[in-house]
Amino acid sequence: MSLSIEAAGETLWLLPEGAVWWPAQRLLFAADLHLGKGAAFRAQGQAVPAGSSARTLARLGALVQAHDAARLVVLGDFWHGPQGLTLPLLDAVAAFADRVPTLLVLGNHDRRIHPPGLPLQVVDGALGLGPLTAAHEPPPPGTPGFALAGHWHPAIGLRSRAGDRLRRPCFVHAPHALVLPAFGGLTGALTLRRGELARLGARVAVLGEGALHWLPAGR
Repeated sequence: MSLSIEAAGETLWLLPEGAVWWPAQRLLFAADLHLGKGAAFRAQGQAVPAGSSARTLARLGALVQAHDAARLVVLGDFWHGPQGLTLPLLDAVAAFADRVPTLLVLGNHDRRIHPPGLPLQVVDGALGLGPLTAAHEPPPPGTPGFALAGHWHPAIGLRSRAGDRLRRPCFVHAPHALVLPAFGGLTGALTLRRGELARLGARVAVLGEGALHWLPAGR
């Protein structure tokens, strides 16, 4: 089940896969893929299984096809690190971008290592898309307009009445911005404090199994 929000006069759909769909412009947004992270760890002798980047690209491609999206906008940290820029990954990204028109807003992991020659449209800095802004780092509270951003890898801690604890990725919807969860399969997460979210005036949509759920206020 997806959830809709209104932002700058536009309807956006938060998807349970962790992406955002803007139907009026047929744009799909995702953030923080961190492609090549597993390869970077394996290059340092860490026993990390292969295939995460391929699965991330396959999930994105399936979402683009399911929504008949005209373009994919990646809100930064497409790549993870230089050791992950293997030839098979670069070939896979080139093939993906040939099928799916992709715009990359460079993130902090991308700016020094983004390889030239790939069929990606690249923007360094925030990009205006009509009434919305695509960015990597979320803007400060009170910034005019409305931005879609990543960078935080937001997650929220949940606790049952029995005392069981669980941490789940989430969307953070503040008055000035929507922060997307990390889409990549090997990304970490930043557990946000309820007090910080309250000061932002933010709502939280928690990713479940094939569904999203607004976190009740005060929970």
